Amino acid sequence: MQPSLRSDSHDRLLKARIGLAIRQPFLASALMRLPFYAINSVSWCPTMATDGYRIYFNPEWVSHLKDIEIRGVLAHELMHVIFSHSSRKASRDAEKWNKACDYAINLFLLEQGFRLPAGGLVNGSYVGLPAEKIYDLIQSEKNDTKKMRGPTSVDNTEDGPGTLADAGSDLLDPSDPRLSGTKDASDPDKEQLVDLIEDLRIDATTKLQGNSSVWFKSECDSANSAKIDWRALLRSWLHDRIRNDWSLWPPSKKHIHRGLILPSVGVEAPGHLVFAVDTSGSMSDSELASIYSEVRNFRETFPCRLTILQADTNIKSIVEYGEMDGTEIPDRVVVHGRGGTDFRPVFDWMNNQYSGQGSALLFATDGYGTFPNHPPPYPVIWLKTPVAIEESKFPFGSVVPLN
Repeated sequence: MQPSLRSDSHDRLLKARIGLAIRQPFLASALMRLPFYAINSVSWCPTMATDGYRIYFNPEWVSHLKDIEIRGVLAHELMHVIFSHSSRKASRDAEKWNKACDYAINLFLLEQGFRLPAGGLVNGSYVGLPAEKIYDLIQSEKNDTKKMRGPTSVDNTEDGPGTLADAGSDLLDPSDPRLSGTKDASDPDKEQLVDLIEDLRIDATTKLQGNSSVWFKSECDSANSAKIDWRALLRSWLHDRIRNDWSLWPPSKKHIHRGLILPSVGVEAPGHLVFAVDTSGSMSDSELASIYSEVRNFRETFPCRLTILQADTNIKSIVEYGEMDGTEIPDRVVVHGRGGTDFRPVFDWMNNQYSGQGSALLFATDGYGTFPNHPPPYPVIWLKTPVAIEESKFPFGSVVPLN
């Protein structure tokens, strides 16, 4: 705790943490292993907040809460950490994503007997849904202002500098410059933080009972699927087709254009990788820029034979890259298309040009379009943009979120 923290808030927060660990054992590990930090700036921390690791709180606001409410809002922030809500946002609207996560968490907490401060977002129609699904509903139904007040909350909106009505502001970006002074060398790196949060999820899941544990596990699964790296998935597929005998012939294609002759695997890996980009009108410029950034990064680390297709209702552009030419994808790419969406021409092109031997198809899309009736004979990875159809609606192939 920080020296500037008011002693009464310090004592009450400590008491709440101990009481919460006793009453709700599934949160005990998180309470012990996550740091708390006092912030006196009402402008960006009127209540409590988290960056996915630290829990920030406003001492003035805490001092006006009842003990039972402190336990409730502590549990609320801990849930954000356990479910990796800060890192799952991707390119979604920050405020709406924050609200979607709050809706998911608060329904669960009320079922567990918690009491939340006034203004907490609650909507019974979202019960049992993961945050991503709630976000989609908020986007489509525009009902993100519904709140419920009753025996589960207390109207103390005139007390303290802020209430939970400040929803949409308690998920902080870890790179936020305002947080720089709160971090130190003992903080976990990204890999250590992933391991820590996974430990917290496992501990919480084993201690939860009843129907609530089903939703809790579902939200954990959503968090796990959101962090899948499509490049790692593809690299794994490629390595499955490579023998483990390193030799100087053929040399490593990754470095030959630099004049370096380094050992490579003796058997060719992928024959051909086709990367199709949905350039229909439903794809935003920012999404397309992110997609090409991902392709560019992959090309730099795994320079296999590559074809990039742009397609809406038909294929609009075809660009080829060789295995050993060292050609890089340009920073600025002209987008062709912007019509409707039909995925079939890309699969027809693949079937006509290549038999599928040693080929794989990556298709970056929001999924709104016409799919082929039958799966192809080659691997397909769908790179699903943040605002896309549900994973279950992709008829075949692997579906990976494109963050």
